[in-house]
Amino acid sequence: MAKMDKKSACYTALVQSLRDTSYLLNQTYIVHWNLMGTKFYSIHKLTQDMYEELQGGLDTIAEHLRSMDIAAPKSVEDLNLSALAPLPDDCFDQDGLIAALAANTDMLAEKFHALSLQAEAIGDQFTLDLAVERGRAHKKFQWLLKSNLPCGCDH
Repeated sequence: MAKMDKKSACYTALVQSLRDTSYLLNQTYIVHWNLMGTKFYSIHKLTQDMYEELQGGLDTIAEHLRSMDIAAPKSVEDLNLSALAPLPDDCFDQDGLIAALAANTDMLAEKFHALSLQAEAIGDQFTLDLAVERGRAHKKFQWLLKSNLPCGCDH
């Protein structure tokens, strides 16, 4: 792949990371508002920490895009285009909701890792740093979510 193709692919992935972060932010709100049961309080507090961090991360990604004259999504529909899995509908399925949110958080961490490799390949240190920072934040929250599951494993 030519350097320009690599650059284009990297920045397409960066825009998608904004979409995926927005989608995960909305899923985090849904869990924060709707989870019912014995884990409500601890997950309510954890998801509040998550959505506050995600809001800042979302803004950081958008500002980085705009600093490079790359357009951010211009509609709510475009902003929420994501391949992350939907959440279970049952608000009483605590472990199912937690596991789904953890899996999507981990998937986004992996996407940021892939973005960091793309940014490194084109010599874009700023995008590389952003991708590493965002990936690290998602790995942390993925671990915190999974620690609330039986045996800390997937549901």
